[in-house]
Amino acid sequence: MTSSLKASPTLRATLAGLLAVAFAALATPPAAVASDAPGSSSRQAAAAVAPPDARTVMATIFDIDGKGETTYEVENGRIATYWFGHAFESEGTHYYTGFAWETAARYAKPAGNQTDTQVESEEEAGPGTRVNLTEATFVLTDPASDKPWKFRGMEPTIGEFGAYERGEDVDTRRKPLEHRTPAGKLLLAVPTTSFDNGITSDGYALLVFNPERLKNDIDGHVWTYVGGVLTGEDNSAACADGDVMPCTSSQGELVFSQDGRQDMPTVTVKPSGTTISGPNKTRQLGAADVTVYVFDPATKAYVTK
Repeated sequence: MTSSLKASPTLRATLAGLLAVAFAALATPPAAVASDAPGSSSRQAAAAVAPPDARTVMATIFDIDGKGETTYEVENGRIATYWFGHAFESEGTHYYTGFAWETAARYAKPAGNQTDTQVESEEEAGPGTRVNLTEATFVLTDPASDKPWKFRGMEPTIGEFGAYERGEDVDTRRKPLEHRTPAGKLLLAVPTTSFDNGITSDGYALLVFNPERLKNDIDGHVWTYVGGVLTGEDNSAACADGDVMPCTSSQGELVFSQDGRQDMPTVTVKPSGTTISGPNKTRQLGAADVTVYVFDPATKAYVTK
């Protein structure tokens, strides 16, 4: 014997209401969960603000409107080129620094004062012909305003780098790395790449930001270029599939560590991949091939240990 059940009008109404609430909940996107991390909202707001563009950085440093160009002639025949820009936080303040490099001055020389050989030797660029690195730094003051970034300062020189009268090319495949020292400095590693004689070399340009000098309005050495490190090489453009030489490719991991003896960290390159070990021979890179760089206070640069 079966019995049929009929829902009462009141029950049907209740069920319909519950179903409506359930469907509404499913259709409504979940609310964003607020982060409890200190300063997270500030960092998110800063990340949403577009930094000064290359044109603004160049005009700030050289006081010349390049009309949208990122390479142009400045004073005394120098050629200036925008290089790299980086947004970062230091002691709760959000900064953006844009870097540019410029060639040496080329003054007009009176005719007949120098021989053709002398002029040619002065103008010929080689591996030792470096360029001047300069920077402009901005501070994020009001993310909601039309002009959120305020100019904080610029340095006409923070070091020399590069070769053949060119700055090092930024490797956009890799991200820049940051390390904070115990004293609050920022060590910035900018990924770089170069190509010479069929070999592609990858590395990092190392720059140090010292917030104390900026806060105290001390001229110079707010930013300092402290050298470069090599992390890997690829000779595929020169090895001709092994017909000319063994083909090799390597890359390296950059590791920062504090040794307690100075504020600047030790920089270690841990390589992987292959390298040439002899005629027609290659080998795997390993622990024995690790390169350690330490900061030399006398030269204010990183050197191999």
